[in-house]
Amino acid sequence: MTYRLLIASASAGAGHVRAASALKEAFDLTAYEGTAQAVDILQYTSALFRHLYLRSYFSVISALPWYWRFLYHRWDKKPVGGLERRAMCAFDRFSAGKFIRLVQEQKPTHIICTHFLPAEVLAWMRRTDRLNAWVGVVVTDYDAHRIWVNNGTDHYFVASDYLRGLLISKGAPPEQVTTCGIPIAPVFSERIDPSEARAELGLDPRMPTVRSVGGGSGVGGMRKNVVAVAEYGEIQILAVAGRNQKLKRKLDRISLPARAKLVTYGFVNNIEKLMAAADVVVTKPGGMSSSECLAVGLPMLLTVPIPGQEEKNSAFLIGCGAALPATSPAELRRVVGELFAEPGRLARMREAALEAARPRAAFDILDAALDIEPA
Repeated sequence: MTYRLLIASASAGAGHVRAASALKEAFDLTAYEGTAQAVDILQYTSALFRHLYLRSYFSVISALPWYWRFLYHRWDKKPVGGLERRAMCAFDRFSAGKFIRLVQEQKPTHIICTHFLPAEVLAWMRRTDRLNAWVGVVVTDYDAHRIWVNNGTDHYFVASDYLRGLLISKGAPPEQVTTCGIPIAPVFSERIDPSEARAELGLDPRMPTVRSVGGGSGVGGMRKNVVAVAEYGEIQILAVAGRNQKLKRKLDRISLPARAKLVTYGFVNNIEKLMAAADVVVTKPGGMSSSECLAVGLPMLLTVPIPGQEEKNSAFLIGCGAALPATSPAELRRVVGELFAEPGRLARMREAALEAARPRAAFDILDAALDIEPA
């Protein structure tokens, strides 16, 4: 079969777009016949809708996290066909006219969504006979929120068997839910030798190494975390500021104890090497970044999560033994000291991470999705 695969996402946070990119890259690396295209649905909406959609999300999670937690759990209780849900979906469809036309013009054979916004629009198109393509949805967190479930979606891919059961309990048909993991870049499917990574990056091969990251935009109390980690003493810190140049300048000006070494980075395209070179990472529990850490067996120290989905991610990662909470600089300082004083504990966390990892999730999702011919 010649495939015309459309991978639809939304740039409400970097993770959804990265998941879509991982699927496209996996398609391009595999001997499928046809083409794959990744699109951001927000680029096919009005500038006003895009601004309001992104501003409302980021403003609420930063200024009113308790309110976002309330909304997250409220929407999780709303039935798929409820009035409030239908009204929200109708507004999204009205704003996504350009995306709907794009889909109708492209005539894809298969569509995979890594965000619930395009999934809602496409499910409506399926229900109203405006679309013949097969539609799959990839849940990109370690939670199964009801907002991902739509009448008109053909299949769902989740990160764990527990989430499979949870999504089924929220209305997804059992035969339409498969455990595959969260799709990450294909580069993570190959094992990277830590000593080789350190040599390539010019790092000290003997020093305990911590990677500290603030996400793709460099958010979070990263400067305080770097200072807290440095108080351990003889330690090597790899600080990734992302695209936040202001944060990088602040990091470059930090005065650390003599035995501590700080290497700062802006946006990087070899994140897998930085992960492989580290003994532990200080990070927010995003679905994508956590899955990448699991793939390289990198224990995680989790800072304050975004209410809702990241709280669920944190619970999953801590529960499987691959992470520990470190929600304040004082707690981070203590946990770093304890871990490096107990190499066996750190090794057990590394093993737990690898056991929970699904580094080939992108390939597995494509194999399962493209094996199904559209009705």
